[in-house]
Amino acid sequence: MTSPFDPINRGFIIIAIVGLMLLMVAVLTGAAPDLIEDEGEKRLFILRIPLIGPLLALLGVGEVPILFLLGIYPFMIGTVGWSGNLLWHWYYNVYPTTSPGWWVVRLIGVVLARGFTFIAGRLRRLLKTHTVAEKMIPERFIGITGKVLAVLGNGMLEVGVHDDLGKCLVQIYCLPWENATDKSFAVGDQVYIVDLIAPRRYSVVKFDSEDQMRTMANY
Repeated sequence: MTSPFDPINRGFIIIAIVGLMLLMVAVLTGAAPDLIEDEGEKRLFILRIPLIGPLLALLGVGEVPILFLLGIYPFMIGTVGWSGNLLWHWYYNVYPTTSPGWWVVRLIGVVLARGFTFIAGRLRRLLKTHTVAEKMIPERFIGITGKVLAVLGNGMLEVGVHDDLGKCLVQIYCLPWENATDKSFAVGDQVYIVDLIAPRRYSVVKFDSEDQMRTMANY
């Protein structure tokens, strides 16, 4: 009696499992791109290399995190190969043994993987509309309030603000206003966004404080 886990299928199963594990890691670390997005153009200089760049772009490099790419291709090739073997056996009662058949299976896997990459790239842009909008109109956060989500090193604060344009909660990175008298912040503090001091960096003061009154008088 044949089994879905016959030796002829084990290679595809292993490839699919490895791809699935990489995809899970990519999903679990999905919050990281916001922290490294500023360096994206530097990291993707390889896309500007003649011949190599267009080929990598065709495979989806630059559209989604590289870890997602490393996972989706083996996962799709393994899944399609395994499924194709089972369907072939179900229909012909034997497993495919010809090289052309193997290449067709791999080609179908690559095509499907590229399709999923394209869809994921589009969804990633939609899900991160607030990031795109923040780059387009970063000044729109000035003058609104937010809540400290985390106190990072070197005085950096992670602040959550409600983005009316993106209709979602946006995490931005802030530093205490240079002229503030009270620069001690804790998680949960309400803050007032004073100014844009660098790309994707804002200055803040405590909400409803003397420092806020001073900033409103100065600006």
